[in-house]
Amino acid sequence: MSISENQENNPLVSICTLVYNQEKFLKQYLEGIFLQKTTFSFEILIHDDASTDNSGNIIREYQALYPDIIKPIIQTENQYSKGVDINLTYNFPRVKGKYIAICEGDDYWTDPLKLQKQVDFLEAHPEYNLCCHDWQVLYDEQILPSPVHNIYTKPLSFTFATLPWVWITKTATLMFRSNAFDFNLLSRYRYGRDVHIVYHALTNGKGFFMPEVMAAYRVHSGGIWSKHDANKKNRVTYELYKELYSFEKNKAVRKRYMNATLAYFNGLLFNKKEWKRIARNSRLYAEAWKNISDFKDVLFCLGGLIPTNWVKWVMKTFKI
Repeated sequence: MSISENQENNPLVSICTLVYNQEKFLKQYLEGIFLQKTTFSFEILIHDDASTDNSGNIIREYQALYPDIIKPIIQTENQYSKGVDINLTYNFPRVKGKYIAICEGDDYWTDPLKLQKQVDFLEAHPEYNLCCHDWQVLYDEQILPSPVHNIYTKPLSFTFATLPWVWITKTATLMFRSNAFDFNLLSRYRYGRDVHIVYHALTNGKGFFMPEVMAAYRVHSGGIWSKHDANKKNRVTYELYKELYSFEKNKAVRKRYMNATLAYFNGLLFNKKEWKRIARNSRLYAEAWKNISDFKDVLFCLGGLIPTNWVKWVMKTFKI
């Protein structure tokens, strides 16, 4: 279907996008969307958070070309700095589509059939709430495979409990049903990330991973997440799962909280500058261990201290 035929008021897919100072990447992001070949209509809900570069003008330029598709909000004051959850406040309430796809302004889609493949799957499988796929990493203009590219080479069905620790989604890969869960649940969280969307979408439905590479995730100094060092990422992930577990006290969340705790703490062990923090935060291990209820959990904890292959051998040998 051509773009002109997509211009209607009943989009099947709502594409939600956050933009801040991404003028260098915006055109590639938008072209990736308008290369999509679909049998259905879509809308682009794009939020520019008071960019200080030319991002707002680029958005206006494309809106003039596609006024029925691009529906922007261009802020004059930065909302993120005020602690506002942008998607929850400005994008999700405007969604008209049956499905929501996410792509940030510095990422882009590489497969012109990406949306069609995901919609076709979700339409044919009502028991699934979420669909994602493989991606490539663009690091300083060098294209690299994703961390899961050589691990998950076949389609994978999953729940939150069976979701691999190596995260198999990026925001640019996500499509989920707009009625999968109550978006107001997201307002509980201080550390809002796509983890919460994935978790709540999987509470009453399954997820599906497609091994096809259909998006590019860009790593650059201006990225909100990619600019952090490993210790900062581990700490944020630890805080995220700690908070999630405070609301969702189930085994699946507990295990991820436990692993995040150990990853954060063990990362500090190898950095002498962090030893004072270790002394102040020795309670981290206690937090992880106090929720252990079976031998398999013990092995997950030991995995942070001894070689992973040994843990896998024990689990395989004893069929744990």
